Amino acid sequence: MADHGGPLNRGKQRFFDNTAAGWDNGRGDDPAIVELVAELPLRHGYLVVEPGCGTGLVSKLLLERIRPGGRLLALDISPAMLELAGARRLGTAAEFHLADASSIPLGTAAADVVACIRVFPHIDDRRGALAEFNRVLKEGGMLLIAHPAGREKLNAYHSGVGGEVGEDMLPAEPGMRALLSRAGFELLELVDHDTRYLVTASKCRDI
Repeated sequence: MADHGGPLNRGKQRFFDNTAAGWDNGRGDDPAIVELVAELPLRHGYLVVEPGCGTGLVSKLLLERIRPGGRLLALDISPAMLELAGARRLGTAAEFHLADASSIPLGTAAADVVACIRVFPHIDDRRGALAEFNRVLKEGGMLLIAHPAGREKLNAYHSGVGGEVGEDMLPAEPGMRALLSRAGFELLELVDHDTRYLVTASKCRDI
């Protein structure tokens, strides 16, 4: 696990460190998550960046979609989460880094996909992160923002948890569209219903 510094939110880092041990309880073989990743537009050989990889549960599923020939660059702000992710021993095709979404240890125009699975509401500097996603993606590369629950349900859940994640909300469609446009992305599709939230966007220009 490499440490790339960056503007980490220490309070949120502590929250996820403290919840890491029980994070996968009830999620290990959740068919909703397996189905969600299976639906993503991924191909063998892709280089995928996964911000907020957590314990590596989704990392394993992503790797299954991009092998053979694919690589996964997975990031998280929580050392405890990354320790659990590393323990999965996913092989040399997966790299795990202690890094913020706005400080990705990857060259410019290198990635095919940035996959934000169950993480976007927790990103504090969304403009900075989206600018960084734009930087690392190839022209026409895809940004995916996905959750196995709709926006209203997810926002209500975070509000109920409170504390460090109590204000971690997905924006309504106009707000999401504006964020993406400013960051050089074209919104191709936004699905939002009770059991699915999926944004598919394409890098259309450098910023």
